[in-house]
Amino acid sequence: MFTKTLVRLALIVLLIPSSFAQTRSIKADRLTPSKITFPVGERLNYDVSWSDFIVAGELTLETKDRRSFDGVDGLHVSAQAQSVGVVSAFVYKVNDSYESFLNAATLQPFRAEKHSRRGKKREQSSVIIDQQKRTARLDDGRTIEIPPDTYDLAGLLYAIRAMDLTPGKAHTFNLLEDNKLYAIIVQPEGPEKITTRVGSYDTVRVSTKMNSGRDSNVYNLRLYITNDARRLPVLITAEPKWGQVRVELTSVTGANKK
Repeated sequence: MFTKTLVRLALIVLLIPSSFAQTRSIKADRLTPSKITFPVGERLNYDVSWSDFIVAGELTLETKDRRSFDGVDGLHVSAQAQSVGVVSAFVYKVNDSYESFLNAATLQPFRAEKHSRRGKKREQSSVIIDQQKRTARLDDGRTIEIPPDTYDLAGLLYAIRAMDLTPGKAHTFNLLEDNKLYAIIVQPEGPEKITTRVGSYDTVRVSTKMNSGRDSNVYNLRLYITNDARRLPVLITAEPKWGQVRVELTSVTGANKK
């Protein structure tokens, strides 16, 4: 059971247990995209480990393409998480892939796809997001209202990379996941030096929590993002009850390492 949670944590889904689902529109601060650019071909690989003991999964973030999608200058980005090694072989096989198509000017998604494998169960879904009309058309034909600046999971990771990292300047993101809406507060906390197997980095420590009156920061989740033009998330940590989780950058391709 913990393996599935580890992999979903790597994709920030541990921030949004179903009991926190929001059924109303949530007013959010408008994100003003920075001048950060994501080069096509950039591929970031991570190991997902538990209590510094076992590597249970891998996470890959990738900027796949930039071209016109239905008349929109768009970026195709993805996030893929999977269980590996003995965990995949004997405990639980997970392979989740999130594909997001972002408006290159605003970094807002206009289309998203999800392909999921959990054990023997396979699922796929898609959504068309109209940011101007504030609607999302689900693959079952339904249309739902969405707040301004709504993101799918992969798109959210890139939006966090591009946000203003001034310490104390929080931003509220709306996340559409499994046809439900969640509000997540992301706040830069301060500078921190981080060392990974890839190298040492000057980063900004960023906290994330649910915009909820309940225990919204139960996992104490932190992201460490480089404060240079690359905005590499080099480390993600969390502290669930069953031990510390560490999502550490292991390789960078398609972008300068230094």
